[in-house]
Amino acid sequence: MGNVYHAFDLDYELYVEESSARSYHVVMKVYAEEQPVVLHAYSAKEAAIAAAQTFPKLYRTARQKGFELNGQYFEHPSGKSVHVSFAMEPGASADKFMKILI
Repeated sequence: MGNVYHAFDLDYELYVEESSARSYHVVMKVYAEEQPVVLHAYSAKEAAIAAAQTFPKLYRTARQKGFELNGQYFEHPSGKSVHVSFAMEPGASADKFMKILI
């Protein structure tokens, strides 16, 4: 058990943690928050790592469009809310994710 992937940013760290049930959780720890957030769980380590590697770009895209991550939801001041699972799907791209945000 433990981390099988770890990345850092100025505001957060993102890691893939192997659980005792042989599942892999993509976890985000925002430095300004007390508790980390489990963004998504996968049964395959490769899928979890791929999602963790793609997520920062999609997170930046959401923030550029005015969304903030609140738990497992991207929330916009307009009231629109998008579940984080859309950013964690295999093959998620900035273009696909942008269409969901708009």
